[in-house]
Amino acid sequence: SFKYRLFSPVDPADTSFINHLYLGYTQTAVWDLHGDSYPFVDTSYKPGIFWRKDALFQNDNKQWFLGMAAGVQHESNGKGGDDSRSLNYAYLQPELNYRFNGGSTLTFAPRIKSYFHVSENNDYHRYAGNVDWQLRWAQDDGVVLTGLYRQGSKDRRMTQIDAAWPLRRTP
Repeated sequence: SFKYRLFSPVDPADTSFINHLYLGYTQTAVWDLHGDSYPFVDTSYKPGIFWRKDALFQNDNKQWFLGMAAGVQHESNGKGGDDSRSLNYAYLQPELNYRFNGGSTLTFAPRIKSYFHVSENNDYHRYAGNVDWQLRWAQDDGVVLTGLYRQGSKDRRMTQIDAAWPLRRTP
């Protein structure tokens, strides 16, 4: 994944709406490590545009702060015809953050989604639900651990755990 800020403010204290607009791109591949030739069984391409501000509100000691993100994302497997799979959604993501004294942050960030132009997958919301529940713990310039939970209808649910390390810290 990467994000690119569309407009860089001349004055860092300028909090104009446009100064928080980003382009983003994520690509994921599901790898079958138990298959005969270890194939990738699914690849997804996810471009998007979003607005994000880390601290709309902070308490006096800046230990608690509330952020917000909102955007539009497209997701596709990059195939055509009968193998094609794509969907679009708009989202709103409030982020409640707690800053620890030791230099790490705990974030609870539910992403509320509304799907549109999903003619190929008009029942997708039944499988993935409309909310991604995310809990994230991030050290300053260190490890980032993220848990994600999705609940669709009936027994359709998904749990994902990610660990990341910043490349700039790798010698």
